[in-house]
Amino acid sequence: MEFANNFFTKKVTRILSWSIIIRVYNLFLKYFLTIIRTISLLTVVSIGIIISVLLKIIIVFSGKWRFIQINTKYVVRWTSKILLAICGVKIRGSHNFNISNGVVVSNHWGYLDSLILMAFSPCLVISNVDVEKMPIVGKIMMSMGFVFVDRNRNKTIPDIIKKTTDIIKHTNLNIAFFPEGATGDGFKLNRFKSSFFELAYTTKANVVPVVIRIKSINGKAPNKYTINQVVFHNTSENIIKHILKLLQLKSIEISVVDLPQISYYDITSKKLSRKDICKIAEDKISDYI
Repeated sequence: MEFANNFFTKKVTRILSWSIIIRVYNLFLKYFLTIIRTISLLTVVSIGIIISVLLKIIIVFSGKWRFIQINTKYVVRWTSKILLAICGVKIRGSHNFNISNGVVVSNHWGYLDSLILMAFSPCLVISNVDVEKMPIVGKIMMSMGFVFVDRNRNKTIPDIIKKTTDIIKHTNLNIAFFPEGATGDGFKLNRFKSSFFELAYTTKANVVPVVIRIKSINGKAPNKYTINQVVFHNTSENIIKHILKLLQLKSIEISVVDLPQISYYDITSKKLSRKDICKIAEDKISDYI
């Protein structure tokens, strides 16, 4: 009897020991991966900034529009692609929006969706004014041609529309914005605001609705708890802490679908108002959410 008890005790101890070793090993891998990804992310961002600065110096005599065009096509776009790969993002669906001079509109749930839009086409995203206020980062993004909006100051919107119109007309790039006006929870679509759909008239561009959905997190369908590791919609949360949590994830599968465009021809021939265009884009996107 005593022999059986000793044998059982040793067996349990051995199993528990292996369980602890495996757990420690998995934790080590998890945080080691986070450290490697963090270093890689900072390195890529730094290299992207350095290349942008050098490019601006090299083509200084070609003017700001030429710089914005080349920098967006080759530096911003490829930096965005690499950053998504570092974050473990796998894209399903469309891999490029084969358009230029377009107004891209999408649902919004964080910072990854901005990277996706910039990676999929040569495009600048209208960003929140909070990004502009970030030390160093805001100034660098302004020098690259990014435009920032303060949703609490509607009087500034006409000026932003003029700036973005100039970008499209002088560079042939795409401009993207998020009509919801704020980040959502990753599941439902918030009501669209129509202000920036004025760009369809000022640029004479087609409007391209895009749906960006989180399909899986670490190989499992997201729920209301796990999705917060990817979605950044709690403005009280520190963005750096959120990025570090996101970098701990093994994989994020995202579906991207570019829907049929709302052509400028249809807009003018059917005499669609700004609110009409907004409603059509919202309906198209909500059907896929």
